[in-house]
Amino acid sequence: MVNCLVLEGRREARERMARLMAGAPMVARVEQAATPLELLSKLESSPAALVLLSARLPEEDLWETVREISLRGSAGIIVFGSPEWASSGAAAIFAGADGFFSWEAGAVRAAGHGSMGTPPVPSPRRALDEQPPLSRREIEVLRRMSLGMTNGEIGNEMHLSEDTIKTHAQRMFRKLRVSDRAHAVMQGFRQNLLD
Repeated sequence: MVNCLVLEGRREARERMARLMAGAPMVARVEQAATPLELLSKLESSPAALVLLSARLPEEDLWETVREISLRGSAGIIVFGSPEWASSGAAAIFAGADGFFSWEAGAVRAAGHGSMGTPPVPSPRRALDEQPPLSRREIEVLRRMSLGMTNGEIGNEMHLSEDTIKTHAQRMFRKLRVSDRAHAVMQGFRQNLLD
């Protein structure tokens, strides 16, 4: 069972999403936040395995919130919204979110009116097929990994902390869809990111 935290500025939409998630299998508890600051405060006091962020947040707030949660490394991050917000979802994935799901407006209106009184859980739409590009820093980290350098050595050379290097590496692994350094380097060569 996992705990969820939902961020949506509009009370009605936030409560609707919380109800949808509360009816999902394997969800133990759902908390709500109206602002990024409230969400980060709640996440610190009551850790959650999954954070759902509204794609309607202003882009800068969305990216910064994704970045802050990613740095803490404690929760999966899913951005949600209707299909017209898919580009915000893609931008959030580039910033480090784990995914985006959207639903048709009819499915949302049907929430709470399903058979047996169980609200339907929005089903994910197609995954974004295009791979997000690596940032300049992530490519620098990947190049140094290809030389066999440790995170500590990379951090010393780039004048960054080892934790920052780990964060860049985790984002890079997610973007390349790999689970370790060797596969990341192999993908780097396949995608002509490395010489």
